[in-house]
Amino acid sequence: MTRPHVPVMAGEVLELVVFRTPCVLVDLTVGAGGHASEFLAASAPTGQVFASDRDERALSIAEAHLAEHGERVRFLHADSVRALEAYAAQGVRPDAILLDLGVSSMQLDDEERGFSLREDAPLDMRMDRTQKRTAADVINKSSTGKLERILREYGDESRSRKLAEAFVARRRERPFRTTGDLRRVIEDVLGHKGGRIHSATRTFQALRLEVNRERELLQQALPLALDVLAPGGRLVVIAFESGDDRVVKQGFKDAAEAGRGQVLTRRPLRPGRQEVGRNRRARSARLRAFEVTQD
Repeated sequence: MTRPHVPVMAGEVLELVVFRTPCVLVDLTVGAGGHASEFLAASAPTGQVFASDRDERALSIAEAHLAEHGERVRFLHADSVRALEAYAAQGVRPDAILLDLGVSSMQLDDEERGFSLREDAPLDMRMDRTQKRTAADVINKSSTGKLERILREYGDESRSRKLAEAFVARRRERPFRTTGDLRRVIEDVLGHKGGRIHSATRTFQALRLEVNRERELLQQALPLALDVLAPGGRLVVIAFESGDDRVVKQGFKDAAEAGRGQVLTRRPLRPGRQEVGRNRRARSARLRAFEVTQD
């Protein structure tokens, strides 16, 4: 099995999380196991990983890729908040915690998941397939006002009201079922933009964030992670959307002002030109790190 996902800013992550021996990493978004694999190689033979992900399919891929490391890796199917609560209850005190936010390339490439606007797929967008609520539920059942708020807050969509009204008018005729249904209405309202960013991109992002409660979970996970870390431990977060990055920046600022530790990245680290050339997904990545106070 080949790894379907390339870890973003792997070198920068390793510099921050492998800083003492032995070292324990909690990877809250293990995905296909890219960052965890790099960590286990760099921290051998004593480094350990507690790997969790809300996407059960991704977790099974990670288990296969990391099987060679045996008991150095433990797996948990959970979102970041539930995973942190479980680790705290177990008395796990990691030296580093990693959050790689957003949707992975392997999720985007899986047509049946409905994350990508390129194919006409079921309007799903669930990272955790065990949850019931889908993107179709959000579009077909939310009020005009709620749809407008979702598009504005999570997608920075300037024409959120116009789109929300169009969605409500369309669903009166027949419900939205596929990504193609959604894309065509957006193109009718906003036009079809050529080039790098399609006119439907912001709406797809906003719906994904809403369906998976991504911003809400991030706001809850940041303080929990600082509580779980061992003294002197580090929290590393990679964000791909400006809204997520603002949450991380403010969360770290608040923690520093409360005397919980120090921000290690005065400005977010960005991937180099060579990495972006090899992996286009990396182009919008912003990495921030925080170190909790020593005892």
